[in-house]
Amino acid sequence: DQNAILDFTIPQGESQPVQLLSSYSTAPQSGTSGAPLLFDKNSSTYGSAISHTDGSGTFTIQQPGVYVASFNGAMSPDSQASFPLNIGVSLSQGGSTVPGAASQHTFQNSSETATVAFTSPVTVSSAPATVQVIGSGGPYVYGTTSLTLNRLGDIPSTDA
Repeated sequence: DQNAILDFTIPQGESQPVQLLSSYSTAPQSGTSGAPLLFDKNSSTYGSAISHTDGSGTFTIQQPGVYVASFNGAMSPDSQASFPLNIGVSLSQGGSTVPGAASQHTFQNSSETATVAFTSPVTVSSAPATVQVIGSGGPYVYGTTSLTLNRLGDIPSTDA
C-alpha cells in the first residue's frame, strides 16, 4: 500500500510546424517619412505562411492567425536634418498602424545613432495581408535592421 505505482501519461497537444520569416539589412539607407523600410535579405524562412522578396519593404502573410512581429534597427539623422529631430518606426498592416508596434527617438545632433525596436502581436483575420515597417520624421538614415514575423497559431475563438 505504501509503494503505490502510478502509471499514467500526460497527453501532448498538437504540434504545429514552425511558420517564420526573418529579414535584415546591414548597409545604411536613406529613409523617407511615410515610406516602408527596405530589407535586403531573408535570413530564415520556415513554412509558407509568410513571404518577402529580397530588397522589398512588403511582407505578405498568406494564412490567417496570430503572429508576433519583432523589429530592431539603428537610425540616425541625415546630414540635412534640423534639430531637435524626432524619428520613428511603426508597423503597418494593410495601410493601418498596428497599435503598440512603434518606437521613436528624438535626436539633438547629427552625431547620434539610436536603436529603435518593437515587439508586438499582429492578428490577421483574412489573407493575404501585407505588413510593412514605416519610417516617420526625417530626414533619416537607417541600417542594421531586422524584422522577424512568427506565426503563433490560429486566432482563438471567443466562444466560451
